[in-house]
Amino acid sequence: MNLNKLMVQACTAAILSGSAAGAMAFADDDARRAILDLRAQVAALEEQLKNAQISFATRLDNLQNQNRLLTGQVEELTNAIRQEKRSTRELYTSIDERLGKFEPREVEVNGEKVMVQPQEQAAYDAAVELLKAGDYKKAAAAFSTFGAEWPKSAYAADAVYWRGSCLFALEQYKSTINVQNSLIRSYPKHPRVADAMISVASSQAALGNVKAASATLAKVIKQYPNSDAAKTAAQLQKTLK
Repeated sequence: MNLNKLMVQACTAAILSGSAAGAMAFADDDARRAILDLRAQVAALEEQLKNAQISFATRLDNLQNQNRLLTGQVEELTNAIRQEKRSTRELYTSIDERLGKFEPREVEVNGEKVMVQPQEQAAYDAAVELLKAGDYKKAAAAFSTFGAEWPKSAYAADAVYWRGSCLFALEQYKSTINVQNSLIRSYPKHPRVADAMISVASSQAALGNVKAASATLAKVIKQYPNSDAAKTAAQLQKTLK
């Protein structure tokens, strides 16, 4: 009887042992499948992430390219606008300069503000430059031409005086007397009249007409006392005696 109990117990233990081993075998298979499924899911997620990164990088490159393109277009447009503004300013400046060649301008002549034409100013300045350069012959001709073309100019009297001065430098004394006397008659209140009279007296003296020269100098002293011209006239009178 004891032997039978032992056999039953041994069989029972074997059965239980086999059941436990089978259960463990089933559990290992489930775990392996779970691990494989998890790995597959992780791999799928990694692939999705990789694709997403590639897609993002591609979109970023596209955006950067578009940004560079837009930046280039903006720079081109900015340069075009800047060039257009520059061209417009140059056009207006050119127009102003062209109009300025025909519009009268205000200048000061012998202490008075007057309006003169651009061509008038240019002609007078050209004659003055010839005088400064010592080209008295051309300067005299230029002042004569100026007087003929601009008889009512604010520079007309000055042109006559400087023409007379050029003629005196050329030792054309008779012509000097005639020209300076025309200034004295036509512009009796002009500030250069006293100097014109000195020029007349100097020409008269150069021609040997000392009496006439002395009389002219006396007029200067009488009409323009306390002036520089009067002082010059007094000094010249001493040389005539």
